[in-house]
This record gives sequence, structure tokens and C-alpha cells, in this order.
Amino acid sequence: MARGISTATFVRRASVFAIAGAAATALSACGAGQVSQTDTKQSAIAGVNVDAGDLALRDLQVEFESVEGYEAGADAPLRVWIDNEGDAEVSLVGVTTDAAEAVTLVSADAPEAEPTEETSEETSEEAEDEPPAEDETPAEDEEATSEEPTDGTEEDADGPEGTTEEAAEEPAEDAPLGETSFNIPIAPAQFVAFDVNAEGDYLLLEGLTEPLASGDTIEIEFHFEGAESVTAIIPVGQAEDAADREYIENPGAGGH
Repeated sequence: MARGISTATFVRRASVFAIAGAAATALSACGAGQVSQTDTKQSAIAGVNVDAGDLALRDLQVEFESVEGYEAGADAPLRVWIDNEGDAEVSLVGVTTDAAEAVTLVSADAPEAEPTEETSEETSEEAEDEPPAEDETPAEDEEATSEEPTDGTEEDADGPEGTTEEAAEEPAEDAPLGETSFNIPIAPAQFVAFDVNAEGDYLLLEGLTEPLASGDTIEIEFHFEGAESVTAIIPVGQAEDAADREYIENPGAGGH
């Protein structure tokens, strides 16, 4: 009898340990599933990262504009961070792509030209300085003075106005918004950031050759002095404040 009781007690204890072990395994599996789910969540940042030698390019993307995206011929800013992890200085000297007519560097300190307002101010000042011929001239010489000064004044007024309008219109048609030639040094252990949202200098795709929508990608090449060129496939960014983020969570993962 004693041997049977001992055997039964051992069996019961073994069963308890087995059940406890199974429960621990289940809890462990549940916990591991949650960690795995967290690790595989997609980042809200749509940019890509590229490592090339001593250069680390981070968060490369075309800035998000709208759900409709960019039309062909429009301009689109880039978001680019470049870190120099080497021991020697390198310089960014150009960016090229088939997706745009040019990639330029737009300075945050660049003055904004306002030709329309200047032209209107000059025209108004000339109009104020021009004396009325009928009121200020004597009655005897009314006909002569009204003809001679008026004709001369009209010619003088028409000449500067036409010249100013042509000068204001001609450069606005073909002139790029940014610099097509630039040299941006990057010292060792330093980085440069091109981000229009940070109110600093940024790179601009001018004259898109085709429409671009969120999720589309383009091939772009960064040219350096002191390092080899880097080619990357970068996406058009996504809205950072998405209205619906339920797709991130797994509906069947609750209850733990």
C-alpha cells in the first residue's frame, strides 16, 4: 500500500508540474508573440536608409504633398540626411534623376523677388508726379501744352512700364528656384540635413517628368567629391498623421 500511495502521489505531482509547465509555455508563447508583433511594426517614416562606404544616407524620400500627389511639371522637395562616418571630408556636389528636369539646392535665406509689387509702385509714383495738362496750364496755351507734354509723357510712361514688365516676365519663365551648381562640405563625424519642414536648405526636384503619388518610387543619384556616387531608390512619402491606424494592430492578438 505504501508503494502504491507513493506512486500515485508522484503521478499527481508530475501532472501538476506538467500543467504548470504547459501554462508557463503558453504564457511565454503569448509574450513572445507580442514582442515579435512590436518588432515587425512598420515605421511611420516612409524614408529609406542607404549605407555606402563611409557615408550613411538616412530618411531618403520625396516629401508628402497630398493624397493626389504631384502632377507632371510640378516641383517636389526631397528629404535627405547625409552622415559622414569616415576620417576625411567629403562634399555633395550634385544630385541627378530622370524623374525631374533638375535637382536644385534651395537656400532658406534666399531673398524672394517681388517684381509685380515693384512695378505697380513705380507706375503709381509716375502717375502722381505727372502734372495734369488741362488744370495747370494757362487758357491761351491750353491746346499746345495739352498736346506736347501729354505726348511726351505718354511715351516716357509707356517706355519704362513696358521695359519693366518684360524684364520681370523673362527670368521668371526659365529661371530655376534653386542653385543648379553647389558644393556642400561634410566634415568627418558630421552630417547635413536637407529638410524643407525644418526651415533650412533643401533639395528640390524641379519640373517632374511624370506624376508622382504616395508610394511611388524614383531612382536618384547623389554625386560626391571625395567619395563615390550613391544611387538609391526612394519613395514618395506618406502622411505622418494617418486618420486610420487600425491596420497596425492585429485584431486576433487581444486577450493577453
